[in-house]
Amino acid sequence: MLSVAQSVRERWFDTKIIFAADNDWYSPGEQDKSGKPKVNIGKISAEKAALVVNGWVTLPPTEYKADWDDYRQQHDVEMAKLAFSQALYQPISTKKKATTQPNDAEPPKLTLCQMGASQRGEVLLARYDGNLALDGASENVHHYDGIVWRPVSDRDLKREMVAAFMEEKLPYSPHGISSAVDALKLQLPMMQPPKRHLIGFNNGVFDLKTCQFRSHRKSDWLLLANDVEFNSPISGETLKNHAPQFWHWLNRATANCENKFNRVLAALFMVLANRYDWQLFLEVTGAGGSGKSIFAEICAMLAGKGNTVSASMAALENPRERALIVGYSLIILPDQTRYVGDGSGIKAITGGDEVAIDPKHKQPYSTRIPAVVLAVNNNAMSFSDRSGGVSRRRVIFNFSEVVPENERDPLLRDKIAAELPVIIRHLLYRFADPQAARCLLAEQQKSEEALEIKRGTDPLVDFCGHLIASHEADGLLIGNAEIMPFNPRKYLYHAYLAYMKGNNLNKPVSVTRFGMDMPGALAEYGQHYLRKKSKQGIRSNLSLDIDTAIEWMPKLTRDSLPEE
Repeated sequence: MLSVAQSVRERWFDTKIIFAADNDWYSPGEQDKSGKPKVNIGKISAEKAALVVNGWVTLPPTEYKADWDDYRQQHDVEMAKLAFSQALYQPISTKKKATTQPNDAEPPKLTLCQMGASQRGEVLLARYDGNLALDGASENVHHYDGIVWRPVSDRDLKREMVAAFMEEKLPYSPHGISSAVDALKLQLPMMQPPKRHLIGFNNGVFDLKTCQFRSHRKSDWLLLANDVEFNSPISGETLKNHAPQFWHWLNRATANCENKFNRVLAALFMVLANRYDWQLFLEVTGAGGSGKSIFAEICAMLAGKGNTVSASMAALENPRERALIVGYSLIILPDQTRYVGDGSGIKAITGGDEVAIDPKHKQPYSTRIPAVVLAVNNNAMSFSDRSGGVSRRRVIFNFSEVVPENERDPLLRDKIAAELPVIIRHLLYRFADPQAARCLLAEQQKSEEALEIKRGTDPLVDFCGHLIASHEADGLLIGNAEIMPFNPRKYLYHAYLAYMKGNNLNKPVSVTRFGMDMPGALAEYGQHYLRKKSKQGIRSNLSLDIDTAIEWMPKLTRDSLPEE
């Protein structure tokens, strides 16, 4: 009887459970065969079960042994219905009866078995001191630990609920535990977006608006915090004198270029402040031993090791693999093999779009991934998308200075880690106005260094480097592959085909795709692609740069001019 009642209570937590008990009546002083006083077994068993599930009991009102079917047969159905209702009562624990008075009687304290799912959810919430909230996108519960809101898996919530049952030495069922967690989620407040002007540390938050450091607050809704403690700088603190290892490494990695030095600092600030909202991603290229790995290590230290995840470009484009990068502030793509693709995944994530997430054994959902992406590779990535979606988000740094093997310090990472507080303080005060860092990154996007990398990975961008643009459509005719004779000095598309052949490059794009991609390729040089119909065909605003095109143009001399 009890096990059935418990199953009913777990499934229908607010249902009124009634025990239609047998009335095992006996005369006063009557004894059983063993000579012991008789007891009303039916009544006692029903009351015991009712106490566990907060139920009700009703017995046939007879002075003889009877069950409700006996009562129905001896009286009519209507009389049985009336007697059934009038005899209803809710038993009270004998211990409670002994300690309470009629005038100040309190309702009995329910056990976990007697509680409904919502009540158990409240018990579970209390075990986390009420510091739980729900993320609306992922339906994940988060717990505020005094520093940040950390996700708590459904499995951990269930185990905590089980622990509550075990402490009370009460039985439980998997269904009852799951229903308590589901009910808890319905009660929790919804999480708010983290405040973008706050940077979390182990001992507080730094407010970029006021340039002040203060203690943590629940209402900050921080999801991430750096592992280090923030302290005030000492008088006259500088990178050169108080973080010499970092200073020397960065000067060498940037070839002592002051502009590039400051732009790398801006990239580090972007990671520290988790400025994913700038809709940029970092790409660091260079030969082995040029400092790429140290840069990635420093970024991981600034973001916090627990907030950093390693992934691949393929993972950014696959809903199942994307589930592994949710909840991190820094996504590092280390040692990428040469990537060739449209970059749809990295474009969507860094663009702030919602992306599909398909976690194992859970309902798929879509969400934004608030993370900075850092790609580290020997060979720059090659993107087929020339609409500008990738280009305007891509910030390329080329570390060209290779440190000789005999000069490399295997302990450099640890030495820089010891200087991390100084580095963090410098970044925060150097970029008290975060837009200054963003402007430096925009400069790096347009730098000659970045353009050279793009020319090396995109033949069409490199081809545009051999063209001169004017403000009027008075240059080469567009042409197509079918025009004979082949004349790269007259037709732009023929010039492109000559470039591809002269550089031993396969798979030139069609003339239609050529027309679609040229605006994006020319935009890398800050130029516009103009076209105008003429009697000879469609004319462009582009002409060949004879001095550079001679490298691949067949039978072209420096003194030759394009034919009209």
